[in-house]
Amino acid sequence: MLLPNLHELRAQYLIGNTKSPYDWASLLVDEEHLRKMSYRERKFYEQQNELIERYIEIDCLLDSDVSHTMIHQYSQESRRQRDAVPGNIDEEGQLHLAADARDEYSGFVTMAIMVNFLINVFLLVGKAAIVLLTNSISVIASLVDSALDFLCTTIIWFTTSMIESSSPSIKFLYPVGRARLEPIGVLIFSIIIIVSFSQVAVEAVQRIYNGPREPVQLGVPSFAIMSLAVISKLFAWLWCRSVKSSAVQALAQDAMSDIVFNLLSILFPITGYLFNFWWLDPFGALCLSVYIIRQWVGTTIEHIRHLTGISGEAIDKQVITYLCVRFAESIKQVTAINVYHAGDRLHVEVDIVVDAKLTLRDTHDLGEALQYAIETLPMVERAYVHMDYRHDNFVGHIQR
Repeated sequence: MLLPNLHELRAQYLIGNTKSPYDWASLLVDEEHLRKMSYRERKFYEQQNELIERYIEIDCLLDSDVSHTMIHQYSQESRRQRDAVPGNIDEEGQLHLAADARDEYSGFVTMAIMVNFLINVFLLVGKAAIVLLTNSISVIASLVDSALDFLCTTIIWFTTSMIESSSPSIKFLYPVGRARLEPIGVLIFSIIIIVSFSQVAVEAVQRIYNGPREPVQLGVPSFAIMSLAVISKLFAWLWCRSVKSSAVQALAQDAMSDIVFNLLSILFPITGYLFNFWWLDPFGALCLSVYIIRQWVGTTIEHIRHLTGISGEAIDKQVITYLCVRFAESIKQVTAINVYHAGDRLHVEVDIVVDAKLTLRDTHDLGEALQYAIETLPMVERAYVHMDYRHDNFVGHIQR
């Protein structure tokens, strides 16, 4: 019989038996039962299923003994080893976690941006040709939309390139990275598109009151180009929506807007021509402009709230709390937890209580291991763990 070594005993002492006390999978409500429920009941149990599934993910992480492995790494004579389970430790002692979502999706992000760029160049040229052939304000609105798509892709490509730059001077100037450039780029584009379509809406209103009283006619080439625009944007939307990046999600949102936009840009002038409704083309352009403005105002507000540090969603806070409570038996109490946005992803501050008899070394290793475990979660950018020996000490920071 092999006896455990001192490092394993220390990990067992600090972490203990943290196997999940619940069979969460048994609490999931299946699709068949969900379909039989009323709308409000179904929404409740769908949210509950999402929370349970995320609890199961936490159980899989902790049941893999990742916490024991991290404590075991601290017990080694040298922490600068490259065989750690949760990640690798570089020459500066920095742990790189394998679960970092940005590394996992970086190739898809770059490819999605390039494909959208090529599609937008083609559509921009095609729609410019249509505007020269017709006088449709709906098609002009569609041309403006394609021009802004081109600008959007350029902004996102520029911000993504800056984020991925990792020269020593950049690391010195931006010690926590420049990931917030991504939502800032989306915010800038949102403001540009709102201003641009406000101008299109003004032009549409002017045409309704003072424009020509003849319906606009679209030819076969114009119809073919607009139809191709719908098909290409449908492809872009199906692809981009699967990439978990705010920049690419903005491209997916824009692609869905373009699908609706281009369909209606065809429908309004054709219907107006068939039924001799001269006003339908400018009226359609006005409706499309209002639709785009309304959609992107919501995006603008969302990114402003994220950049100004709004609290994370309740489900994220519940998942992080569950991880902290389950992480180690040495953690006696979680006295405070703050989860708030710092751009797309979250910053986490946790106050935990441990036994006052623990040594400084044990307390440090336990707290830092918990920090890294929280940072393996894809929605978390940084975590800060405050260790305490009693529950009634000061909590949080001085409010400025």
